[in-house]
Order: sequence, then C-alpha cells, then structure tokens
Amino acid sequence: MSLSQNLKALMSLNLKREEKILDAIFRSSFLNLIARGFGYAKHLSIAILLGFSTQTDGFFMALSLMGIFLIFADVFDSIGVPQLVRARLEGDEELKKLSGLLMTFTTLLSFSILTLSLLLMPLILKIPAGFNIDALQSTETSYLLLIPYVFLNFYFHHFGALLRSLRRFTAYFIGEFIFSISTFLMVTLGLFLLKDYKIISISLSIAQVLTTAYMFYVGKEFIHFRFYLDKQVRSLLTHFVQLTFLYGIFHLYILVDRVFASYLGEKAVSALTYGLLLASIPKGVLKLENIAVTSLCEVKGSIEKLNFYIKKILLLILPISVIFFLFSWYLTKLLFGYGAFSHMDIDLTAESFRFYSLSLPFMFLWPLIYRVFQIRERLKALSVVAILGIIANGVANYVFVFLLHLGIAGICLGTFFAYIIICNIGYYLLRRLSHA
Repeated sequence: MSLSQNLKALMSLNLKREEKILDAIFRSSFLNLIARGFGYAKHLSIAILLGFSTQTDGFFMALSLMGIFLIFADVFDSIGVPQLVRARLEGDEELKKLSGLLMTFTTLLSFSILTLSLLLMPLILKIPAGFNIDALQSTETSYLLLIPYVFLNFYFHHFGALLRSLRRFTAYFIGEFIFSISTFLMVTLGLFLLKDYKIISISLSIAQVLTTAYMFYVGKEFIHFRFYLDKQVRSLLTHFVQLTFLYGIFHLYILVDRVFASYLGEKAVSALTYGLLLASIPKGVLKLENIAVTSLCEVKGSIEKLNFYIKKILLLILPISVIFFLFSWYLTKLLFGYGAFSHMDIDLTAESFRFYSLSLPFMFLWPLIYRVFQIRERLKALSVVAILGIIANGVANYVFVFLLHLGIAGICLGTFFAYIIICNIGYYLLRRLSHA
C-alpha cells in the first residue's frame, strides 16, 4: 500500500472492527514505521544533546533493572491473548467474564509490583557490580523516576491483549505510536532546555500516562472487575507462575549483557544499548510476533504455520543482517554521528551494532518458537531450553570478555551463541512433539 492509501485507511478505520491479518500487517507496519522513527529520533536527541557518559549508562542500566518487574507484564500479555482468543470464540459472555477477571488480576499485580520495586531497590542496585559511585547514583535516580512507567505498563498490556485478541490490531499499535511520539517530544524539548539526564526517565513515565489513558478509552467497554475461581482460573494462575519463571530467565539475557558491560568502563552500557537498538530496528518495525500469535493460537500452534513464518523471516531478514554487519560503522555515523556524540561513541556503538546484527534473524525466530510452546502448553520443555540458553550466554560472556578480552564484541557474540542454541533446540523439540 502507498503512503496515501495507508493514510486513507487509517483515517477511515473503525477501531472497534475486527481486522484481517494481512490488512493489519500493512496498517501496523505503517504505524510502527512512524513510531520507530520517533523512537530513533528520541535516541538521536539523547546522542546529540547528551552523548554517552556515566549518567546515560546509569539510565540504561536502570531501565534494564526495571525490566525485572516488567517480566510480569510480559507474562500477562502472553497469557492474555491465547485465553482471550479462546473466550472470544466461545461467545461474548465468556469474553466479558474473562476480561473482568484479568482486569482484577492486572490491578492486584500492578500495585504489588509497585510495592516490591520500592522494597527491593537496595538489593537490585547491587546488580551492576562493575559501576563506579557516579554511575550507581545515576542508576538509583533513574530507577525511582521510572516506577510510574512500570506501574502503568501493566494496564497497557492488559488492554493491548484485549485489543489483539479481538483482531483490533491497529487500535493497539496506535497506542504504541502515542507513546513513541510523546516520549520523543518530551525528551527532545527537555534535554534541549535543561541538559539533564533525568528528563529521559521523567519523559518515559509521562508518556506512559498518556498512552494508558488512550488504552482505557479504546477499551472502555471492558473496564469492569470480576473475581471467581474455577478449574480454568487455577490452570491460568499455574500457567502464570510457570511463565514468570520462564520470562525471568529470558530477561537475564539482557541483564547479563549489561552486568558484564558494567566492567568495561564508561560508555560501554550505553553503546551496547544503542547497538542493540540499531540491530533491532527491523524487528521493531514489523512487530511480527504480536500479530502472528493470534493466527498461531487459532491453529493451536501448528508446525506448518510456524514453518510458514520461519521461511518468510529468513527470506526477508538474512540479507538485512548481512548489510548491517558490513556497513555498521557507516550506518552508525550516519544516524548518530552529530553533536555531543563523540568519535569514541561512534566506534563503540558500531562495534556493538555489527555483532548484534548477527542475531537479527534469531530475534524474529525465537519469539515465535516460544509462543508455540506456550500455545501447546509445553512450558517444562521450554524452561529447559531457556535455562540452557542463559547458561550458554553467561559462560560465553565470561569466556569472551574476561578470558579472550573481546570487550563489547564478546558480549554480543555471547548473545549470538545463546540464540543459536535456544532456537535450534526449541525448533527440534517442537518437531518431535508434533510427531509424537
């Protein structure tokens, strides 16, 4: 679809109407292209107006640490879509009943996480063991300012799961668009006027307020509370506990990288963050797993449907990965090489970008693989795969960073090594389970 056709489709779109998958891919990709553009522009503003320092290291580390609590939001999101799709297929009354239960659960979870994030803060701030005092102070300040962002994230995921289960994909992606553009505007204006790194965390929290207000509006017919216990709810809660453990393991991939980076000196955490950001641009634009999960649920996670998506991913993403690897320095300089972003910042970010780009195809493949495990309710097998991956990541990082002294490249190669293991073993197990 052309730019004008996409704009006309968005202007005439009924946000309460179900969408076909193909139409949703066109619309959401168009929205995400703009949203990711503003997301890039936000990071560009940080690079130009601040550059890399211990303060930006502290912010990005705090964001990773807060990700510990966002695990619960991601778990809820993954459980919510399959369960809500099932309820929708059974009828409106079942959907209303389940949505009320999940609203109750979201509220209890968000306030529990708010309490835990404050009580556990002294312990969590010990994780970046390689940081100096200045970096730790910046991490603590950013951590506190990000708490509203984390709290409201649960409601965003709640309504996001509802909208996607109803095939109202564009309404969901408009929410992400609102978050991106409002964050960009506040970060840019705030840094231009004040040059204070705290503006970044404050902007994220305020943008989450605006986005969550929009999600409440488009999902207002589902704002109600309900509580009941039956066999299905007990199974859902068991599923939640299992997935929390599982997602906790997944989050360790990013956190382990950040912890090892804290030993590499000033700017390493920031450069690693920006390198991953650049390598992940295609994934951020396409958002394939958020759309594919609905069709995978409808066919109960069939290996044929998974193979369909895998072929498309390899055909499209492998060439992009090669281009990123070969031209990482030039792309980094072109995108960020301005203002306060120094030559050293460019070199460190380009190195991170180059080696993270090796993992790009796996960044698309793995979310689809683990969602098929989840749909089939094979979480024990998935847990084994995830544990093997995190062990491989930790061991590889230790060898590459401390023994071979490969620095940032070593951290990225450790991630690549772990992705190879989990994707290959995961797919092999799914094929075995399909023929069992």
